Amino acid sequence: MFLSCEKEVQTQIEIKTIRDTIRIVDTLNVDRPINLKASKGAYGSKITISWTPMPLAQKYQIWKFNDLTQKYDLLKELADTTFDDININKPLTKNFYKVRTFNTSSSFSRFNDADYGYTSISNYYKLLTFGSEGSGASQFNFNMHIEVDKIGSIYVSDEGLNRVLKFSAAGSFIEQFYSGSGARAMAFFNNGNYIATRTQSSSYVQIFNPNKQLIKEWGTYGTGDSNFGNIECLTIDDEQNIWIVDGVNHRIKKYDQNGNLLLKFGKQGKAEGDFDAPFGICYFKSKIYVSDTRNNRIEVFDKNGKFLKVFTIRGYIFGIRAFGDNIYLANSGEGTIIKTDENGDIQEKIGAGSFLNLVDVTIAPNGDVIACDVYGRRIIVFRKG
Repeated sequence: MFLSCEKEVQTQIEIKTIRDTIRIVDTLNVDRPINLKASKGAYGSKITISWTPMPLAQKYQIWKFNDLTQKYDLLKELADTTFDDININKPLTKNFYKVRTFNTSSSFSRFNDADYGYTSISNYYKLLTFGSEGSGASQFNFNMHIEVDKIGSIYVSDEGLNRVLKFSAAGSFIEQFYSGSGARAMAFFNNGNYIATRTQSSSYVQIFNPNKQLIKEWGTYGTGDSNFGNIECLTIDDEQNIWIVDGVNHRIKKYDQNGNLLLKFGKQGKAEGDFDAPFGICYFKSKIYVSDTRNNRIEVFDKNGKFLKVFTIRGYIFGIRAFGDNIYLANSGEGTIIKTDENGDIQEKIGAGSFLNLVDVTIAPNGDVIACDVYGRRIIVFRKG
């Protein structure tokens, strides 16, 4: 009797071992999902989770991290490969997800690598619009670049009319501030001097004192150290050095205020550190951010021109500015100003439906977001409500 019981126990152990083995084999034969993506700020009040369909998969399980229990909970079991999580309590809060193939309790995969998503917010409203088509005061022909000074005055570079017009923060015309062939980007130094750029002239870069007296100029057409194919945007770093985007030559140049070339980098291509028609540039948290327009991405470099990282953005990104802890991108492709953090995570989309052709953006000292609508021949100002 005792031997019979012992044999039965042994048999049960062997059966369990076989079942466990079958389960392991089944598990290993089912692929785990790949390319898990959770939307980051692009869908308003919901997070969309998606992944690539896998062979042999009949259904999947989505698990969501629970901050209270510090564990993942089963969120949804489904046959589809996309799901909208509408139970989001707070915007701009990271929600973590992981997914596995789950055909039966004995046939399932390992989990894939987790990804996080979050919802964005909508705080900005259209404060004012000014400008129209023409050549008079407060009129534009091809208003491609925009800048503000430390008191909030707005400067609009009109490439078509070869001039920069100055406006008050309320959009009132003040003066024609600068005249230059194909007027492009400008910026202000800490000491009150300012830099203005132009094309098709004897000097592409000019520096003036606060009294508008020319104190330095350099740059002609070409590909050399002091040449430009054209000038798109520029930025000034914490050492008051000048970083200029040459979109035609697909490169960035760094100069001091005396026009001495300190650094140059970039060539046409798609590899990390390459560009295809770069346009915007800004200095942010000791790094240089460049909008690589035709490659649909933002590339990040250190102050020595060393490539650090890249993040992709759907659409064509032109102007780019930094303010506070955020970066603002003029996304011409989708007609919105995208507000992100330093890693490209979208915080908010501003001005959807407001533009005919959004090209440049800048931020006023009070945080107002100011944008160039080129085809609309106007400037639009948004304010955080």
